[in-house]
Amino acid sequence: MAATARKDGVIAMALVGCASNPPMAGAPGSSAPPAPVALPVSALPRMTSDASTVDVDRLANEVVHPDELRAVLSDAGFSTGAQRSFGAGTGAFSRVLSRGLAFETEAGAAAFVTWFGDNAGEEVISADRISPSRVPEGDVVFRHLPDGCCRNDVPVYLAAWQRGPSVLYLHVGGRRANTRAFVKLIESYDREV
Repeated sequence: MAATARKDGVIAMALVGCASNPPMAGAPGSSAPPAPVALPVSALPRMTSDASTVDVDRLANEVVHPDELRAVLSDAGFSTGAQRSFGAGTGAFSRVLSRGLAFETEAGAAAFVTWFGDNAGEEVISADRISPSRVPEGDVVFRHLPDGCCRNDVPVYLAAWQRGPSVLYLHVGGRRANTRAFVKLIESYDREV
């Protein structure tokens, strides 16, 4: 009788253990957001690149008011991010930063894009919001042009757009950076998702 009770207890614990395991990301019935996608190396093959992960602190510490962005990311359900930075470019861009940010819900991703549209032109870099042709409605694009004050100042472009529960983000700069080249890069990145 004691052996039977022990055997039943082991089976019950095994069933409880199985029931408490969450579904794997991407598995049917899984509520986990898809893995974030950074711009692939093949998009800019002549530039050096480095891939890493992105967390709340890294994102927040890059803006003027980090505590505000931390709150936005927390409320939006930010879960994880991946980034790839490119450098040593001789074409339109001398540097490119791409990020794929995963949120728990589509509404969370949309909330981040709204914050970006309202704040990136002051929080990230002094820039003006623009609406280039061929960029889908809802994609948010900013442009910073040199004002002649600093000889090292270069054109800079920023963009963020939602794709389901993910946000794609680009931040590029270079002496020859221009809107046409930036739009092509947005299109290239968008095709990867």
